[in-house]
Amino acid sequence: MSSPTTRDRTCDQCSFRKVKCDRKYPCGKCQSLSFACSYDKPRRKKGPSGKRIGQIRTETTTQSLRQLKPVTPPEESPSPKDTVELAYFTSDPRTPLSLICPQPAPDPVFDVSSFSVSSYLPVAPYVSASAQSITTGHFLLQPSASSVAWPALATDEEINSLIKAYFSRIGKFLPVINEATFLARLHAQEHTSNIHFGALVLTMCACTLLQPVMKQDSSESNDNRVYKERMQTAQSMMSAAVSMRDSDGAFAENPSLDSVLMSFFLFSCFFNCQMHHAAWFRLQEAVTLAEIMGLQGKRDGWKENLTDEEREQRTRVYWVLAVTERAYALQRHHSLIRTSPSTSKPASVLAPNLFFSLSATGLDRMVELYKVVDADLIDCWNGRCATVDGTCTKLSAERAASMHKLVTDAYDRDAINPGGTLDETQHADLAISQQWLHNRLWQLCLSHGVLIVDPTTSADEHELSLTYACDIARNTIRICRSLSMESMEVHGIGIMEKLYDIASSVVGLISCFPWIEGQRNCELVPSDREILHQYIALLATFRGGQHPYLLPLMTEITGLPHLV
Repeated sequence: MSSPTTRDRTCDQCSFRKVKCDRKYPCGKCQSLSFACSYDKPRRKKGPSGKRIGQIRTETTTQSLRQLKPVTPPEESPSPKDTVELAYFTSDPRTPLSLICPQPAPDPVFDVSSFSVSSYLPVAPYVSASAQSITTGHFLLQPSASSVAWPALATDEEINSLIKAYFSRIGKFLPVINEATFLARLHAQEHTSNIHFGALVLTMCACTLLQPVMKQDSSESNDNRVYKERMQTAQSMMSAAVSMRDSDGAFAENPSLDSVLMSFFLFSCFFNCQMHHAAWFRLQEAVTLAEIMGLQGKRDGWKENLTDEEREQRTRVYWVLAVTERAYALQRHHSLIRTSPSTSKPASVLAPNLFFSLSATGLDRMVELYKVVDADLIDCWNGRCATVDGTCTKLSAERAASMHKLVTDAYDRDAINPGGTLDETQHADLAISQQWLHNRLWQLCLSHGVLIVDPTTSADEHELSLTYACDIARNTIRICRSLSMESMEVHGIGIMEKLYDIASSVVGLISCFPWIEGQRNCELVPSDREILHQYIALLATFRGGQHPYLLPLMTEITGLPHLV
């Protein structure tokens, strides 16, 4: 006979999500996700369903729509810009969100190679005015009105929890949103009426789910079941966000900052899923929308028409996009067709006392670091140099030494932080990014024949020596030992890729020039190979080794020639 706390069927929540239930009350799955476990749903009689499924769905949708009250817009003369008024439905503010947006069908099994929005059927009206009507010249474009269901798992409790996690963990090194303003909009339920803000909320939550950064998150990620559930929830949110924004077919004609940030967070989600083509597409989409908005400050009157807070936020978003685009172009060998960011820092001049301060977050230092990455450097990096007689005309030894100096001068922890305004998380991002840029410049010099290869010849600049890659790796591991694992993990998989690049360069160097290891082992303790083993230990600790960089590095190090 079953115990009083064990039921003879799956609970309602596990049945809806189509996951295995332990049939306890409350069950383990509901407890882990803070769901209210219940067994109230009546059992469905066995037998052929036939056409009844479609009938049930039709009746459910009809019943939900009957609960909505039509709202008639006030009588006004049509303006020149808006010739067609938006007819829409809204609900009583006291009506629960679950009645306005009925739960969709269960989410499909997650497949990172295919993001489908077909499971999010039109249920509740969720339409923007610009998607309803666009007047262009002598004809009227009327896109079909699209409706998007709010994901069933995106409850108010879940959203509030994820947004809180975002600001406490990720917001420090990704300072693109004013927390107070954002939370005020969220508490006012703007995400249930503004499709662009709603899409932004969902992508921020998905980004937080896909970037576990705390110890408990990392341990959870090692459980494949929990990790898969996080991925499924994130996919639901990403798919719904894309459908939600795309219901406004003309959102790019007059984009909002919410749309720019939504595309940026989609980039972050795809990056964490290791879907780099999709990630680059979304990053380029965000940059293009930012250019249309004039975030770079080139649009006439943009400063005069905005508040100080709006100008500050737009400036900060522009800088984050500029830095991210350059870093990702280096990582994935993409072209950089846009001009480099301006050398000025308008935000600190416009509003030094606002909630945003470039120096308070280290963003100004990050901008300085990435100023060396311009279109010419990217062309050289991608092997598209302008050459004369087979020699690159854009990268010389003098310019390489100058770029190394710019990177070195851009960040000095003791010099820029006398008052302790930057925390350990921000320093981790700056310090490791600085060493990674030194490594990328060294790799570029190696491919262009700028480095001094002859062991009997000393380089005038230490950065142009063949063994500088080993010194970069040694400096980086020293920096990592001074940081907590949490301060590095918060930056996600991207920081592990930079550490892998630095260590892999040393492996390649020793493989091609075995004499280097014998020469340096007499002088340095620990040896370069011992430093590489420290990288293995570090990468194994990061998220319990559950990332794509540990095994390749171990394989590379194992393949090194044996010491004589």
